[in-house]
Amino acid sequence: MEKVRSLLRTVIASGLVVFLVLLPFHLVIKRLVPGAAGTYWKEALLGLLILLWAIHCLLDRRLLLTGTPLDGAVLTYLGLLFLRFVLDRSGWVGAWGLYVSAMYLPLFWLVPTVLRQRPGRATLLTALLVAVCGVVALGGLVEFALDVALWPSDELLQRQGFADMFIYGTHIRRVYFTFDSPTTLANTLALVLPLAIVLAAQARHMVARLAAGLAAMLMAACIVVTFSRGIWVATALALLVMGLLSGFIWRNRRFFAAAAGALLLLGITWGAIALVRVQTSAPASAGVVELSPAAYEAAPVTHVERSLLQVKPAAGELVTQTWTLHDPITGRDDTRIVLYEHPPESGKSEIVYNMRIPESGALRFAIALSPEVWSPEKGDGASFQLYIAEPGASQGQFVFVRYINPKHNPSDRRWRNFLVDLSPWAGRMVNLSLITEAGPAGDWSFDWAGWAELEVVRVVPDYFASAATENAILRHTGSVLDWARDETNRDRLAAWGLAWSAWRASPFWGTGLGTTGVAALRTRPERAFVTESQVLKALVELGIPGLLVWAYLWFTIARVGLHTYRTAEDPTRRALLLGILIGLLVIFIESLVYQNLEVKQVNAYFWTLVGCIGALAGQQDE
Repeated sequence: MEKVRSLLRTVIASGLVVFLVLLPFHLVIKRLVPGAAGTYWKEALLGLLILLWAIHCLLDRRLLLTGTPLDGAVLTYLGLLFLRFVLDRSGWVGAWGLYVSAMYLPLFWLVPTVLRQRPGRATLLTALLVAVCGVVALGGLVEFALDVALWPSDELLQRQGFADMFIYGTHIRRVYFTFDSPTTLANTLALVLPLAIVLAAQARHMVARLAAGLAAMLMAACIVVTFSRGIWVATALALLVMGLLSGFIWRNRRFFAAAAGALLLLGITWGAIALVRVQTSAPASAGVVELSPAAYEAAPVTHVERSLLQVKPAAGELVTQTWTLHDPITGRDDTRIVLYEHPPESGKSEIVYNMRIPESGALRFAIALSPEVWSPEKGDGASFQLYIAEPGASQGQFVFVRYINPKHNPSDRRWRNFLVDLSPWAGRMVNLSLITEAGPAGDWSFDWAGWAELEVVRVVPDYFASAATENAILRHTGSVLDWARDETNRDRLAAWGLAWSAWRASPFWGTGLGTTGVAALRTRPERAFVTESQVLKALVELGIPGLLVWAYLWFTIARVGLHTYRTAEDPTRRALLLGILIGLLVIFIESLVYQNLEVKQVNAYFWTLVGCIGALAGQQDE
């Protein structure tokens, strides 16, 4: 019987290794292996491992849990999810919500089962994660160096019309390699980076130290070039905590030096890229500034020359409508008059104005799609374009191109305000063309596109020139605290505003599983929104009980982990626990501003590391 149990553990361990190694390359597998096999291989493999674990439990005549308080916290969390799924009776929506919320949670018990007889495997398991993430980081750095997406993301293509990701308003690439977005890549690497640091500081063999150190350097550099500011902050804070605890409380100079070195490497990488890319950081669309509603009203306009909505165009039809869009940041309805321009079945729709451009001239306007067509079955969004040509000239110039898709991208479900520089044509007669075109799929149906409040204005001289000469990386870094003007921050504010509104509608019980995030985008996309916070997700979907259970889970992880670290006598085990705790701290900090446990790789590695804590704590108690 013991041979059977040993065989089961070996098979579970092998399956676990395959699962953790291949998961970062899921999108590659999905495209290379069509159909359900390529999409659901990971769920099938995890289901098989759970079945083998259940057989092992039957043979042992007991549940193979960790035997620590973590079991109670995880079971409480899982129990609440199942309770809500049963009570809400929300069908497919609730089923997807249950899956996204639990996802790879069973890894928490599979890992201790594998480590029960051989606790030394915990170091091998974390070394495996470090090696995988080192390879992923190398791929991300190659992508940045070549300045091309190595594995174009279908999700980004659907949301924004193209697969490249840049710092907003520039040509500086944000890498994502085989992940769906730069933020998901950054979160995965940041979770594992502390493990690489402690292995580099504590590994017994020099080759292992060098390999771990190289992986740590690759991960730190790749985190920088994702240009994900939230994870920059979370990683820096977690490494600072690691350094302070190691150097001043636990008196471990080696870990203190490793943490300080990692922070220094992050800073050096950031500084080097900021200097190298200073010549290539010009705006992607020179002379285009996106404005918040407040900045739109208070733009540096010295005079309004004319409203195009009151002028008959030289070509095309002037059709005006009144649209009302809810502003999730202010919580108020925003009503504006629009020039309605639906693209045709083939080609583009074009409305042309003939005008003389004033000195320091600019065009102020907003774009949107009508709220009535925000369902995914109604088209694929539309492209808005501005084209200027002098009468009789053989060719002109596009001065503005922007694709929006509120059908799949909730952040486009509000007015997008712009100011476009027209000063290069000051004093000259031009033809200004307002063009709309179907989205990348060519689906022109329901592309109810509108240009709002089109005004030719004069702006403060050199307004656009000053924006063009600014170092984009410095601006991107500094804008982490600019919540009034930075559009990416405003997207997050909009998501938080929608989340708070949804929670206030059902403050105690919540809106139910699957009503936000990935599950909602799959099952009811026309009403879907993303909370941009794992904490808010728990509060909105599960109400006060969900928030309390979520807090209890994190409290138990911290309590058990710290207790095990303080009482561990083996230096290797202490180093491993420190790396795990700091990695989980990164995820906790980032979860305040991003729903990071909806990311498959982060979710799987999170529960794997929590399972390692449970295994080490259980063995220590025994």
